[in-house]
Amino acid sequence: MVPGIKLINLLSNKNCFFVYNIRYNYQISCFVLTIYQLIAYNNIVGGESVNLKIISLENDVRDFLRELKEVLTDTKFDVSKDLDILQKKSSELPTDPYTTANTLLALDFDKNDVLNQLLALDISEYMGTIVDDKDNSWPPFFAFGKTIKNREVYIKAKIRDRKNCKVFCVSFHFARYPLPTKRPYA
Repeated sequence: MVPGIKLINLLSNKNCFFVYNIRYNYQISCFVLTIYQLIAYNNIVGGESVNLKIISLENDVRDFLRELKEVLTDTKFDVSKDLDILQKKSSELPTDPYTTANTLLALDFDKNDVLNQLLALDISEYMGTIVDDKDNSWPPFFAFGKTIKNREVYIKAKIRDRKNCKVFCVSFHFARYPLPTKRPYA
């Protein structure tokens, strides 16, 4: 990004962003962008990796959930090789209770349990859509929060390859901070 400039999501139900001058803390402009326009803007003005989070339209979230369930129940889907779960990010310590690996241990969950939780996701649990910072041309992640065994769990997943039934769950861990009580489509 351009030094001193920051994009801030304005509305929870639209892809509308304020552009702020951070140094002087005043609004420069407000504009509506599609996620692809925002990615292009980011690439033009600096190309830094930023965690772009938006609130997808309700129909887009419903479509994602429908497609996810279709992939996970497809006869070609094999949970042991087609559901990729990131156990621990490289920056996390093995003793961190908020890693996916430690959460799965605490819940006594395996891949089949994660599969069942993904199949049970509901639009009311949706929290946001995050652009993949590894490559912004890849499909985005959809983030959800739900209560499992009286604990708040943060889930972030995407369909990596629809045709070959590949799903990537980058987060399935206890919430490090309280999950928001107000959700876009609750």
